[in-house]
Amino acid sequence: MTSDSSLPDDENLAAETAAEGIARRRRAFDETKVGLRFFLRKRLPQDADIEDCLQVVFIKLMEKGDSVAPHALRSWLYRVASNESARLWRSKAATERMYQKHGGTGIPVLDPTAAAMQAESTEQLKKALKELPESWQQIVSLRIYENLTFQQIADRLGIPLGTALTRMRRALERLKNDLSK
Repeated sequence: MTSDSSLPDDENLAAETAAEGIARRRRAFDETKVGLRFFLRKRLPQDADIEDCLQVVFIKLMEKGDSVAPHALRSWLYRVASNESARLWRSKAATERMYQKHGGTGIPVLDPTAAAMQAESTEQLKKALKELPESWQQIVSLRIYENLTFQQIADRLGIPLGTALTRMRRALERLKNDLSK
């Protein structure tokens, strides 16, 4: 680094030392990056997670690495990578638990093919429901959309409980046959 004559000698020395420290930390990271990637690959399943973890390690190195002794820097990088991979793993596990708690089966994966197939199945089901006799449609609608019990459905429609159950069973059988074609 060239000396700036407008700065006092102590400030020139401090600026030069800071630049050297940054360069030293960057070299240490570059020399260790391949090993860190291999280390993280055994801990994290996805390449994107590994890259995210490496970015955090680099940022922490730039922020706090000047307080680490040069001979301990490589070990420090591995410790930071280990801690960060564990934090990332815990975060993903917490997200997974949240999805399960609130009715999901896992982290949703956007699959355009699956979405199109689901939309097509939904349309087929709606069409098949419209082809059912009106009395069957009422029972299916009350049961599925209003979440009424069969006794509540029977009371609302003024029919015996057995009739409500039979109509629902027949409606489901017809839907199954129509949709399997």
